[in-house]
Amino acid sequence: MGRQKKPWRRWGLLLFLTPLAVYLLQGPWAHRSGPFFPDYPQATLTEDSSDETILLQTGLGRSAAERLLESGGLEALRRAQTAFFTLPGRQCEPLLGWFTREDRCDEASGTPLADLRPGDLLVTLSTHSLGWRHGHAGLVVNEDTVLECAVWGDNSVFQSPDHWRTYTSCAVLRVKAASPALRQEVANYAKEHLYDVPYRLTAGWIGAKDPEPEDWQFGLQCAYLVWYAWARFGYDLDADGGRLVTASDLLRSDLVEVVQLWGMDPRAWLEVGGNQ
Repeated sequence: MGRQKKPWRRWGLLLFLTPLAVYLLQGPWAHRSGPFFPDYPQATLTEDSSDETILLQTGLGRSAAERLLESGGLEALRRAQTAFFTLPGRQCEPLLGWFTREDRCDEASGTPLADLRPGDLLVTLSTHSLGWRHGHAGLVVNEDTVLECAVWGDNSVFQSPDHWRTYTSCAVLRVKAASPALRQEVANYAKEHLYDVPYRLTAGWIGAKDPEPEDWQFGLQCAYLVWYAWARFGYDLDADGGRLVTASDLLRSDLVEVVQLWGMDPRAWLEVGGNQ
């Protein structure tokens, strides 16, 4: 009869392999491909450059480019182009220890947010848990405030948009068919009903996908918060229509357009009516 392994050896092996697996998932696996950096040449921007050229060269959609031109002229647009074609330094920082981490660039190389308006979506794919890049999302309620539900155990909070500048990837998106007045209504609704709501990973899974805020199962996670606010006004931003709403679902919605992005390939938004 063969000798049986002693239980302490099994536990010792497990204690060794578990942190190694977490390290490999959150390190090499999560970073097997980095954020997008232009693989095409810089072009000379002029006042007659097309919207497509400006998006490819700066990551700016029409509204953000127009605002930048109004405030700083062509030189401001060219500075945005230089920043878009500059590879920032990056580091992987803990959000919940090694379980959930975020890829950040340093403050000096962070990207200025060119055009935030009520109802806009902020979406990043820089957040990852055990190798899964689920990302993070927030809803702009005014130019200086974003409503977010970010961390398990915490309630939704109002935050400054400044910390979005240092994500290695980010998209500012706007619902195309919505008027400014409607976008403001969505923002007002979110401020009144979706602030200080508990984080719930299973949001939308139990019972109705869009329960009333007073229902017992109601809770939020980051992408679900954004989806829920707009769903209350008849806009389903969940690209695949499933029960789980993710940051990628928001990015792929055909109801939104790009205001600004970096670390993501702008060509994905130039394909026939589709997003990435």
